[in-house]
Amino acid sequence: MADPTLLGLSVTDLIGFIIVVLATIVLAKGTNMLTRRLLDSHISRTQSKAAARLFQYTVLALGLYLGFWEVLGLDMTALLASLGILGIGVALASQQVLMNAFSGILMSFTKPVKIDEWVEVSGVPVTGIGKVRDINLMNTVIKDLDGRILYVPNSVMVNNKVINYSRAGIVAVRVPVWLRSLKDFEGIKNVVLDVADKDPLILPNVGEEERKKVTKTFELKSVSRYLEKKVDLSQFAPSVIIKDVQREKVEVDIKIWIRDISRKDEIVTGFLNSLQLRFAKEGIELGDD
Repeated sequence: MADPTLLGLSVTDLIGFIIVVLATIVLAKGTNMLTRRLLDSHISRTQSKAAARLFQYTVLALGLYLGFWEVLGLDMTALLASLGILGIGVALASQQVLMNAFSGILMSFTKPVKIDEWVEVSGVPVTGIGKVRDINLMNTVIKDLDGRILYVPNSVMVNNKVINYSRAGIVAVRVPVWLRSLKDFEGIKNVVLDVADKDPLILPNVGEEERKKVTKTFELKSVSRYLEKKVDLSQFAPSVIIKDVQREKVEVDIKIWIRDISRKDEIVTGFLNSLQLRFAKEGIELGDD
């Protein structure tokens, strides 16, 4: 008795095909997990993920080939052509897709960003500050300070300015402040510097715990390569300059240095609150916007 058929294919062959596909998926996932386990302790997480995915996709490709070609006995070229999948494949291999793929390969060599680094990508729209969560062939996954997950095409990462805050070690933050007058600029400047010096998160006079973290950051290879051989924290002292003078108010630009860019808003808010209280005590009037 002949085997029943479905869509012109033997039911036995279809069952065999399903078994092969399921086994391939399980084997591919197992290959990914095993590769990560073997490589995570020897190479970077980015390289480990890339190698694991390469092996996973290879197993999937071989499994699907075995299922279609050997189990079902189908002519893959004729099948793809009849279903119009070749045309879809050509469409997917568009310029943008190829650019993203090529950019992903380029990034794997140049490594402008790595997983867990804090970055900001320019372009439209600007990503804002975020932490790199994943890097794959087509895009870079960034989680911003608001908890949003951003999928940035790799071509954007390559063709636009990328600010890597983690490799800088520490960064400068500019805080604009409007004042009523600058009759005693030196006195105002001393007040600003004194408030900054008393903040445990603003360099150079940070708290003991923060100082240890700053020292540890400077020892990282990814950071030390961009610094002088010997780092003097005094060079990161806050500064105050006159930015703009108008009829009834004056804008001063305060530059402070911090280590943890993810806490930028928190640090600036605390600094401004302390500064406002000190200005009120010293009789220094803030200007209206």
